[in-house]
Amino acid sequence: MSDAPNPAPQPLRGLRVLECGDTLAGAYAGRLLVDLGADVIVIEEPAGHPLRAAGPYVGASPGRDRSAGFACFAAGKRSVVVDVGSPDGASLVESLAARADVVVRSTHDGVDWLGDEALARVRGHHPGLVVADLSTFGRAGSDGPYPTSDLLALAAGGLLSVNATAPGDPDATPLRYRGELSSIHAACGGVLAVLGALVERDRSGVGQRIDVSAQAAVAGILATALPTFTYTGVTAVHDGRRGVAPWGFYACRDADVLLQVTEDGQWQRLVKMLGDPDWGHMEIFATTAQRTEVMDVLDPFVAEAIAAFTADEFLAACHANGVAAARIHTAADLLAWDHLAERGSFRTVEVADGRYRADVRVPAPPWRFHGTEPLPPFAAPRLGATTDALATWAPVAAAPRREQHDGSPVPAPLAGVRVVDLTWVWAGPYAATQLAHLGAEVVKVESSVRLDVTRVLGPWADDEPGPDRSGYFNQYNLGKQSVVLDLKDRRGLDVLRGLLAGADVVIDNMRAGALARLGFDYDTLQALNPRIVAVSMTGFGESGPERDRMAYGSLIDALSGVASANGVPGGGPTDFPMSLPDPCAGIHTAIATVAALRRARATGRGERVECSMLEASIAAFPWPVLFQGVEGHPAPVEGNRDERRAPHDVYRCRGGYEWVAIAVDDDAQFAALAGAIGLPGLATDRRFADLSGRRLHADALDEHLGAWTSDRDPGEAAAVLRAAGVPAERVAAIDAVAACERLAARDFLLALPHPAVGTKPLAGPPWRTDRSPMAAATSAPCLGAHTRPVLQRWLGLSDAEVDALDTAGVLR
Repeated sequence: MSDAPNPAPQPLRGLRVLECGDTLAGAYAGRLLVDLGADVIVIEEPAGHPLRAAGPYVGASPGRDRSAGFACFAAGKRSVVVDVGSPDGASLVESLAARADVVVRSTHDGVDWLGDEALARVRGHHPGLVVADLSTFGRAGSDGPYPTSDLLALAAGGLLSVNATAPGDPDATPLRYRGELSSIHAACGGVLAVLGALVERDRSGVGQRIDVSAQAAVAGILATALPTFTYTGVTAVHDGRRGVAPWGFYACRDADVLLQVTEDGQWQRLVKMLGDPDWGHMEIFATTAQRTEVMDVLDPFVAEAIAAFTADEFLAACHANGVAAARIHTAADLLAWDHLAERGSFRTVEVADGRYRADVRVPAPPWRFHGTEPLPPFAAPRLGATTDALATWAPVAAAPRREQHDGSPVPAPLAGVRVVDLTWVWAGPYAATQLAHLGAEVVKVESSVRLDVTRVLGPWADDEPGPDRSGYFNQYNLGKQSVVLDLKDRRGLDVLRGLLAGADVVIDNMRAGALARLGFDYDTLQALNPRIVAVSMTGFGESGPERDRMAYGSLIDALSGVASANGVPGGGPTDFPMSLPDPCAGIHTAIATVAALRRARATGRGERVECSMLEASIAAFPWPVLFQGVEGHPAPVEGNRDERRAPHDVYRCRGGYEWVAIAVDDDAQFAALAGAIGLPGLATDRRFADLSGRRLHADALDEHLGAWTSDRDPGEAAAVLRAAGVPAERVAAIDAVAACERLAARDFLLALPHPAVGTKPLAGPPWRTDRSPMAAATSAPCLGAHTRPVLQRWLGLSDAEVDALDTAGVLR
């Protein structure tokens, strides 16, 4: 519900979007745009979108209009059935594109349903069209076709080399995330770039093309994996040490819990909570760096102490002492959780096909616009229910350019937008960095008294510690400026007040209500600056009984049902070596921010935006709650296997930790695979002749594949399979990701000079654009380096006034 007496319309109300493809990436991009108010038409072939065949099903009986999975990703869209291979079908798709504001293209086999020639004709008459292409490797540096495969993107993007079935186990298997993590992040990157393109179109009248690589989307979110290599030359591996300790699953008397101790103060409180044992004061455990070095020694002490508690006792003590810990939730726990119920974290979607009808609970959008009208009730579209789509979209009126292009560079979409960044650690800075990629002037307000955690964690450039030398900080603060302020000093708050008065956006990820406790609740901000977009990201939201809980990514994995839905087939829950709710929450927050900002620039009316890490994770990976809510059982734990493809897994190759990923889409590809490995008879073996058989006999099939890959180099194995038309990719280690020619062709790594560390490449955004620059132009800031120029430029202070603040100790 809106907090405002006269709520504003949804940010994208009236925007027309054509979703043209059959992938989860395209479906999630369309869903995000629906959740912002857009009118989305999804093109489906006569057999229906593949998600219709994915389940879970209303009535526990397969049917193209009964899939809760499709309903979750398509609620609120309109379905148009088109034979895209026929001339009439191609003509209809082209005609719809000519009336759209945005076209999203993404197909599993890489064959465009709206080809480039047709797209060129459309853009010739409709220069304001924005096009987003989502694929595994992107179009830049590739010759096409442009398929979409989650497993291959995870392999090529580096995640499978660092994420495995168990942390610290040298025999663990590379593990994907259930729910297509690469597709989710490619979709989010595409939607964010689309919003940037729409802001630019508001200024110029001209659209643009956006090319998103799922591989790049993965490579850019792996915490410290990539900067560890570019800053120190060390290649992160799946069984490497975690960055802090203790961290992991621990057994209480009655249940397992997740504990993560990030700061030394938290460690000291944990030791006291555990009864102040002598080992807690050993010198080798005194600092985060020391504990990380000897975590194998530390872990048994911690495990023995925790085993004396019940889970409820331990979690209550952790909450009281400010120590990050969580229960490991099942999907049933989520659906019964009073916190989510109070916040309205689920919405109902009607699913019906004439025989069955049900209201299915699906995740609500991971953002709340407090001054905006609520979304209407949604239903899942029946296949082909919209029969005259052209009649509902009027032709686009010819519109002249509002800016004549004279050959000079086009400004970035958010050029001139001022952002006050009050975030720290990972999720919040990642969100604010997306605004810097889009061209905003992002001023990070921080303090030398309490440094951002990532400034003190490393990895350190050339192994030399320092607050300006952390690859972790520098990766997720690209393009920003740094101002240091003592916000415990009234004069520091006065300076912040001045910055906020001139800002377009303020974003924080402090505890719920922290900005209000500093004296800047939303009413105060609005009185100070009516157009400001105030964005708050918290772990659990600003309301509900858990609003004050501490949140780290690993805790959100445990609480959101993601950990319990992942593991070896039939196993789980899994203690992820690589927990990624931070960038998931960050990219969703950035999307909501730019959508609200675009509307605020048009209306002069600001907005209060609230985002929750927990809700972003549930929204992005809804399968656990869908299976539990619709069929009454947990989502099957599949490992790297897939409901719609087989074989679909990683196979060990010759060498140390070397693997090849294989993702077969259909029977023809399987026949090609059987021939490529010298066993053509597998294609006619009744056990493997179709998808259901290959899934049922997956273990037997894996034995054949593993025998073939085991004495081959992974690159060689992948090349042989690809030459036969089988989707395959080497599981790339991080050093190979950094050297990847595909990524180099996209200029993915940003080599921006940094005053303290020189030029050390870091990950840029996963998109490329053909008009506006949309990548950070400067490196991350040194601590406080921009304090004087920002205060002078934003507040008009003189040198003497800045000197006086500095002398008084306010600028620290």
